[in-house]
Amino acid sequence: MVEPRRTNEVFVAGRYPAHTYNPRDARRQETELNRYLEDEGKALTVSGPSKSGKTVLLEHNLAAHSTIWINGTDLRSVADFWDKIIDWYGLYDIIGTQQQTGGTGSGSIRGQLGIPGVGHIGAEVGGGYTSTNTNTATRSRNAGEVAVQALRDLPVPIVIDDFHYVDAALKLDLTRIVKALIRITHVVMIAVPHEAFEAVRQEPDMNGRIWNLTILPWEQDELLEISRTGFPLLNLTDPNEVVGQKLSEVSMGAPFLMQQLCLDYCLERDIFATLPKPTELSVEDDWPAFFKRVADRIVPGVFDALSRGPRTHGQERSERHLKDRSGVTDIYGAILYSISKLGPVRTVPYLTLTHKIDELFVEAPQSQQVTSSLGHMANIARDARGAGDAALDYKNDELHILDPFLSFYLRYGSWQLPAPQGKR
Repeated sequence: MVEPRRTNEVFVAGRYPAHTYNPRDARRQETELNRYLEDEGKALTVSGPSKSGKTVLLEHNLAAHSTIWINGTDLRSVADFWDKIIDWYGLYDIIGTQQQTGGTGSGSIRGQLGIPGVGHIGAEVGGGYTSTNTNTATRSRNAGEVAVQALRDLPVPIVIDDFHYVDAALKLDLTRIVKALIRITHVVMIAVPHEAFEAVRQEPDMNGRIWNLTILPWEQDELLEISRTGFPLLNLTDPNEVVGQKLSEVSMGAPFLMQQLCLDYCLERDIFATLPKPTELSVEDDWPAFFKRVADRIVPGVFDALSRGPRTHGQERSERHLKDRSGVTDIYGAILYSISKLGPVRTVPYLTLTHKIDELFVEAPQSQQVTSSLGHMANIARDARGAGDAALDYKNDELHILDPFLSFYLRYGSWQLPAPQGKR
């Protein structure tokens, strides 16, 4: 008998998937991580595409109750970093001393550091006597000293997630701190772009002290493991993996998107929990309509800004007419529309994009106009990333769509061709 579970516990998008976690054994990711944890004196850098399972890998292999998790978006200063560690241990950076005086003479100084669930570190100097007066004094301890001492007494791994959001100047300061901390504990830094760790690598004496782990986009068969594992937990069968194959085809190598599609597929069929008896999963008879419904629920926030492009400052943009006469737009709409017709894609070579624009539009823009517009779109994506990852980037004559949900929305969403900007 299958143990009853909620569907949203089986397929989990954006959180740790306890029931459908795929270790990707062929990639030896867990092996590499565990090898690092057996080593000493090194920092681990974990990089890879957005929503590719970097954080989940660490969450699966490092116990939450014995790991200090710090998000890069929360770090504005070195003090923030030390405070996160002190807060995890439940320590204080204020020391109090009490002296009691009375008729028999003597003194006492007592201090104690408490670690929740672990114990206390404390000391008392002196003896006691009958007291009639009490004097109390306090002094602040350096937060860094408190944190380092706690890590020496009880070493636990430190994980800095979203390291790419840390300010460049602060990265240098943190790198110097990490260089000292790896002598007493493990420090892991997670980031989307590989370049985010340049400050770490450029720090003197960090050569040989950095262990790199790159997370690659998922292959379709790796994504299929999510549906292969999850559907049976809900008492569902997927003959010939027809449903799983289709969902994994459009998941852009992103387990996050695959989890979302599996969840939505089940919920649309009113499967909210494990079924009482084995049931064959019905096959969608209109896949584009299903994908459209999913895409329209997850409209990327950056889409409107990308479709508008940068401010025109009163200048009119040239109109770009579709050859089939179904619409008119400007160069930014033409680029997005052409990408959508290439299907859900992660990387678009410049020539592939320009050929598609030529195929779809009358009087296609000149190559330098396309190049300039792609650069502007990359800037817009970086400026709009907020607490998330940049949705796309353009470098080395390739457009990289870093957010799989943006690519999915471009292909399947019900967005309209944007009107030319700057027209009066």
